Amino acid sequence: MRVAVLVLSWNAADALCACLAAVLRQQRPADKLLVVDNASADASVARVATTFPEVEILVNARNLGFAGGMNVGLRSLLAASPPFDVAVLLNQDTLVDPGWLAGLLAPLDEPQVAAVGSKIRYPDGRLQHAGALLEWPLGLVRHVGLGEPDQGQYESLRDYELLTGAALALRLSALVEVGLFDEGFWPAYYEDVDLCWRLARARYRLVYAPAATLTHQESHSTRDEVTRMTYYHRGRLRYLFKRITVDQLTRSFLPAEMTYLATRIASPEARALRRAYADIRDTVAELCAAHAFFHPDESDISTHLPAILARVQHTIAQVYDRQAHEAATALG
Repeated sequence: MRVAVLVLSWNAADALCACLAAVLRQQRPADKLLVVDNASADASVARVATTFPEVEILVNARNLGFAGGMNVGLRSLLAASPPFDVAVLLNQDTLVDPGWLAGLLAPLDEPQVAAVGSKIRYPDGRLQHAGALLEWPLGLVRHVGLGEPDQGQYESLRDYELLTGAALALRLSALVEVGLFDEGFWPAYYEDVDLCWRLARARYRLVYAPAATLTHQESHSTRDEVTRMTYYHRGRLRYLFKRITVDQLTRSFLPAEMTYLATRIASPEARALRRAYADIRDTVAELCAAHAFFHPDESDISTHLPAILARVQHTIAQVYDRQAHEAATALG
């Protein structure tokens, strides 16, 4: 099994170098270590070239986001000769344990396994990810074990419907079948959820491997909370509008989403949701085409999606107008 580890880099030279050093100390070494740099403005590329001459570097002219950057690396691996069997995606702000790669690759001996996820800890030892689930009908991601002390409660291999792209092994032949990341999930969030869904839809297994352990700093490249939440909800909505049926959208998602909005209308998340819905409206035609591809036997979503978006945006606008009126009245 030929394996390449692919690290996406952006403006974090110190973290990147520490990440690469840990990968190079693996008990089962990778056959190739590849860095794709998303147009860093710091010394990331120069530091890697000087410190790790054995590491291949691909430099993008602009920031392509997670999906676009990873796809550059994946296309390079797919074109390689001799071919690679597995690509392992890794965030730059991670420190993998020595047995991480061996633990990650073991489940791939089973041909139907297309993706394998890691056990990820915070620097203080608490769990960050031991598999993941989606909360329906809103499509919110819930990381299994999040915040719990690691006391051996997640030590069994287990199939999940999704795994995080922060430290993920992917069978390249399966990607040839289902496609690479959807680059519409820019700059980040839900591109890994979308890919896992397409793999599961093609009857592949997604497995959590507890022996594949690492620490994740989770240092957000986007520090502003509202902007980060906007990206999160924009990705969530893009994913849902591609995946779920018109009936699910109208009967389950919309009522639940209206309730969700009502509980968060006074929080910073409300501003993020407002921005996310405004952004999604600009991609309606693309989303309708994607939905039709995955649901060819269903009624045309183009008659429903604009109405759903308009209703939600109208409700948000009404609440903001009411709040503004109340504030003005209070000021006298």
